[in-house]
Amino acid sequence: WVREFMIKQWYQRRVRGAVKENMEDKVMRFTKLYPMVGRAEEGLAKLGNYLARKVAGKGQTHLAGILKTSKEDKRWSVMYADTLTRLFEDTARVVEGVLPLVEECYGEGSVERILCCIQDECVRQARATFTNFLQTRNVIDIASAINNSEQLEQEVKLDQILEEMVIMNSRTQLYRNFIRKRIQVDEWKGEIGLHELQQEAMGYFILLETNFMKQGIQKAVSLERREEKSLASSIVDDTCYVIQKSVQRAISSKNVDTTCAMINNAASILSVDVCKVLLDVIITGYPTSSSYSWNQQGTEEQMKEQREAFLTALNNARAIIENILKLAKGFEAKCEKNFTEEMMKKVHSCLSCLRDVQSDFSEVLRKGEASLCKVAVYSKLHPVVAEVTSTSHILSEDSFLSLQLEDPWLQEVVKMFGEVVVPLESLLHTEIYHSIVSTSISEMTEYLEKLVMMCSFSQLGGLMLERRLRFLSTYLSSLSRWSAREQFARLNYIALLLCAEQLSEVSEIFFISSPLSIQDVRKCLKLRTDFRREEIEKIIN
Repeated sequence: WVREFMIKQWYQRRVRGAVKENMEDKVMRFTKLYPMVGRAEEGLAKLGNYLARKVAGKGQTHLAGILKTSKEDKRWSVMYADTLTRLFEDTARVVEGVLPLVEECYGEGSVERILCCIQDECVRQARATFTNFLQTRNVIDIASAINNSEQLEQEVKLDQILEEMVIMNSRTQLYRNFIRKRIQVDEWKGEIGLHELQQEAMGYFILLETNFMKQGIQKAVSLERREEKSLASSIVDDTCYVIQKSVQRAISSKNVDTTCAMINNAASILSVDVCKVLLDVIITGYPTSSSYSWNQQGTEEQMKEQREAFLTALNNARAIIENILKLAKGFEAKCEKNFTEEMMKKVHSCLSCLRDVQSDFSEVLRKGEASLCKVAVYSKLHPVVAEVTSTSHILSEDSFLSLQLEDPWLQEVVKMFGEVVVPLESLLHTEIYHSIVSTSISEMTEYLEKLVMMCSFSQLGGLMLERRLRFLSTYLSSLSRWSAREQFARLNYIALLLCAEQLSEVSEIFFISSPLSIQDVRKCLKLRTDFRREEIEKIIN
């Protein structure tokens, strides 16, 4: 036993000497012998401590190198990301080098123990790097200023800080994926430290990125401008650019929770900040000469500017709706390349919320279109259409022929649309223009129906009404991408009833799919001066 004791003492001295002199080959060679002499636990402990010191040395060397980096260095803006990358690369090389030895000499069950020793030191060095990053980049001070709603200093370059944070997080995630793959598990206790570090880093990232996005949107609003030949203003493209940049940067972090948070924040900023700006303009209304009273001292120039602002806000709302769809589609495609199917369930939920923001802008659009129609179109449409009641519809053959050659009422209606509605095509987004046309047609047909029900007709008067409606339906369909037939359905049926030569024909017409109720049909037939009421009641019962 004395001899065995002396051999062990000699062996331990050799191991200590190899470790002290950092002679890796000798350390590995001696480590193989521990299991052979029944001291596997001691061998694992010594090997783990040696490798941990090796990782610590690498980390400290890299971190010390930061102090020597000049601000003029082209890598200065990402030096912490580079330092973290080198730490993970060195740690990965250590892991790759030692695992075959551990598996061969100590068994696969010992792999996790060695990895924990290496990982604990890696986490300590990564945290030291991150702490230094927070101090040097003034991240804590910036975060405090944001939380206290204080104005950030001009020299603060959030963009560079955020880019570096994204690289740091993506490198951390890449290293974690490497370890998982190497030990063939989805999660293990050694990951907790890095996971907590990532959570802390991404907490700062979300706060700073959201502030960056808000600042960008506010700047886009304050510097809004519209090119002469453009329908929308710069706020559309600038808003899209800022949101796209922020969310895509979050996706690049390869952290699904961070990505979801930024998508939700983007939706909130669009809904609260951008939508409110457009709604405020819409609420002011579309001005006309009657909008300015004598004591408001309004001028033509002011009215023109307000009109342009109103129409631009409408076009902006429509363009942003389209951009939201494009952004959501682009984010989804990029996320699918970075996240698993399970992670994508979270992303899809957030993207659904982003798409829902369209409804806010659609509401702005609806209010704007309604205001524009009421002020600019209906105010001119109603007086012209109302003229239909100023002339008799109990026509002689001469009157009927005369109106066929020249119909003043029809000409005025067409003129009104040509002078009021058609010019809007060059001022509005295509979708808005066609919506205005469609809404105007609906308003005209509803109003005209009320007026027609106040008139009296002969058969020729009914024929003239049918001719007018046919012409208007064709003309107005040419202004819109949608046919006006459906909007004229009730009026066309009324005209069909009023054209009947005899009441006996009505029973045949009535069996055609009717948009009118029985009561409405009775009312229409009673407009014919030559139809007796008792006979109408007999036929329509």
